[in-house]
Amino acid sequence: MLQAFSDWFWNYKFWLPQGFTWDDLKSSNGITRPQLSDLYIVPALTVALLVIRYFFERYIALRFCRCIGISEASNLPEPNNLCENTYLCVTRNPDQAKIKEISASTGWTQQRVSRWFRKRRSAKKNTLLRKATETCWRFFIYLGFFVYGCYVLLRTDWFYDTRKWMEGYITSQSLTVEIKWYYFIELAFYLSLLIQHFYDTKRKDFWQQFVHHICTIILITGSYVIAHFRFGTVIMLLHDASDYWLESAKLANYAKTQRLCDVLFVIFAITFYLSRWVYFPVWVLRTFIMDNAKICGPLQSYFTFPYIFLYFCFILMILHLYWGYLIGRMVYKFTVAGKVEKDDRSGDSDGSD
Repeated sequence: MLQAFSDWFWNYKFWLPQGFTWDDLKSSNGITRPQLSDLYIVPALTVALLVIRYFFERYIALRFCRCIGISEASNLPEPNNLCENTYLCVTRNPDQAKIKEISASTGWTQQRVSRWFRKRRSAKKNTLLRKATETCWRFFIYLGFFVYGCYVLLRTDWFYDTRKWMEGYITSQSLTVEIKWYYFIELAFYLSLLIQHFYDTKRKDFWQQFVHHICTIILITGSYVIAHFRFGTVIMLLHDASDYWLESAKLANYAKTQRLCDVLFVIFAITFYLSRWVYFPVWVLRTFIMDNAKICGPLQSYFTFPYIFLYFCFILMILHLYWGYLIGRMVYKFTVAGKVEKDDRSGDSDGSD
């Protein structure tokens, strides 16, 4: 039964353009092509990244954050003796009747009382220092990925010519060791993010980020399996180009260096729009839509994986538009208020970043 499912799932007519089979993806004549078995190393790399992250946050990021002036202070809610006594002595999660009782005694609205308890519950686990160490990890790894991606792609003879992303697909495009490891570490990293997603500090865009991680994992894995590694590496580089600027702006915000935070946020916003609102749709998506069938040949149907690859790219584009809207709102606040007061793109779920 498992064999029957495997034969059905790995049917080359679903994965590859018309006229190609899995035999065409075997390495031959000095041309190295991606193999599904290559990805067997990824789970081990994922575990390694989780271990590295633990020690990095505990022994490197913690010291670094303290050196730049980030303290252990929690985001405690506004003082209220009755709410605090109820939280410590009665219940951490009062029911509606208790909330009404506290509301009547304090003069606060029920929504305000409920929000106080929600913020109080999250204060201990979402300390500023914990958020800062998570941000520090993402900053250094995004920066490392971007530097490595530039090292790999900017030296190729095809990165600046979008038609070459397709030319020789399957027949003559050879996978280099550098690109192979770029795939491995990126896929392992996003798998580690997915595993940690429900344990990290909860952000406002919790579910949007969850969808983003799923789409990214499918795109990285799928583009490798069907040998569209040139598209895959370009998409990975575009996503790494702006993320480390956002994480650095958050670190500056946690360190209370507002002017530096504002500058870094503006750089992030510009980089985000150029990479994800301009380059991604105009060059990446357009090239795939216009040249895929022309150069690679017709596909079997609209439900083959190359089309599914495109569908997931559009889901990413929708997320880019959503986050771009929030970033635009932040830029508006920046120009009107004169500073970035809160990260609307990925602030805490309780709104107290």
